[in-house]
Parts: sequence; structure tokens; C-alpha cells
Amino acid sequence: MDVIVEGHINQDETMAEVVTAVVALKSCQTPVLRINAAGSDMQGRLLFSPGGYIVGAKVNVTGETGWEAVRMLLNIKDGNYAILDPLRKSTSDINQALWIRTDKILPHLPNLPEIADDFVDQQPHRNQESAVRPKTGQHDLAPAMAVFGNPKDEDALDPAIRLKEEKEERQTVEKKAPSRKYDQSRWRVVRFLLQVSFGLCSAALIMSQSDNIWYVWWNYVWVPVLALFGIKA
Repeated sequence: MDVIVEGHINQDETMAEVVTAVVALKSCQTPVLRINAAGSDMQGRLLFSPGGYIVGAKVNVTGETGWEAVRMLLNIKDGNYAILDPLRKSTSDINQALWIRTDKILPHLPNLPEIADDFVDQQPHRNQESAVRPKTGQHDLAPAMAVFGNPKDEDALDPAIRLKEEKEERQTVEKKAPSRKYDQSRWRVVRFLLQVSFGLCSAALIMSQSDNIWYVWWNYVWVPVLALFGIKA
């Protein structure tokens, strides 16, 4: 899984802000939030789906899943996190189809109750038809298929064949880092101003040096070209 962004959970960046950042992601349909508690072996992952739902979770060491795992992980007040893009890797081990609405649990963080009844969406608006990720075609069906968990067309791998493990491409970004406040629209404005300035300078140079430009063009370009064909200018 590729690391989209990682950081620390503390007073400056609370768990509620981390969950909000995961839900706001546009580049990944089914992000995974990996959490590690500071000073203990508590660690685990939560699987999100489009629409602001948590569909599953698992604590790595003790093996809790479902709402208990969600509650244990989101109650962490001090630690670190990483938002992962699963790409085409399986997430079935952390997908329990919980359909927990993040907008309902945010006001209660980091002290979630033991019962999840108030946070579960009994009838989430999602497509119930079976779908698989196409290998060809012009239509991008990834958003519609993401709510169903994992792609169904993944080929089974022979356990006897050793595969090369891909390293995670990490991009460590703190909450107050300049890159998390980067606004690409500013660069577009600067680039437009530079292009306009270059165009105006070029036009001014041509207008002010038109005689010299014509002299150089006629004597050093056009006359030698005509001479090649035996024509005298």
C-alpha cells in the first residue's frame, strides 16, 4: 500500500482532524487509516468508503475487529498515523460492512461508547448490484465498485512463487507543513503573469529593434538562401 500522508496524533492534530482528513480525500476511493499508539503495542487499521463511512477495522496484536476495533483505535489520543492507498491489494481482513457514519462519531471522539447502534447507517445509499473492476473499456467504474470492498477479478497467486515486495512510497507531512497548505491556483496566477510579461517584452523588443532585425534577416539569412539557388538579391 502506498502512503498518501502520515503524521502524529496529539493536541495539535487530534483524532477528529485525522478522520476528517481521510474522509476529505479525493484521490483515493477506499483509504486505509493505520494508527499506532504511543508507548504501547496498540496498532491497527480502519477501512473507509466513499460517502464518509467506516466499513471495518482490525487491531493487529489482539485481533479485535468490528466496532470494538473501531472504538479502540479512534480512542487513541497520542500516537502516529498513516493514510494508505490500498490500490488493488486485498482489504477483506478489515472489511466488516459496518457502515458507520463518520459525521456521527466525530462529536464523540476520542471517547466512543461501547455500543455502536447510534452511529450505524442501517440503509446506506449504495448500489446493490454486483460489479467487478473492468480490465478494459472507456468507463471508470472504480467509484461505484469501491463500496463493495475488493476487486473480484484478482488472479489467485501460487504461494510457491516468491514475489518481489513493493516498498511503500512514504511522504511524511506534518499538519503545519507548507506542503499541506499548498495552493496550486497561486502558481497558475504566477505562471500566467510570467507568460504575459515575456510576451510584452518580446513585442517591445521587436518594435524597438525592427530595423536591425530586418537587416540581420535580409543580409544574413535571406540573401545566403537566394545565393544557393544562383539568385542575386
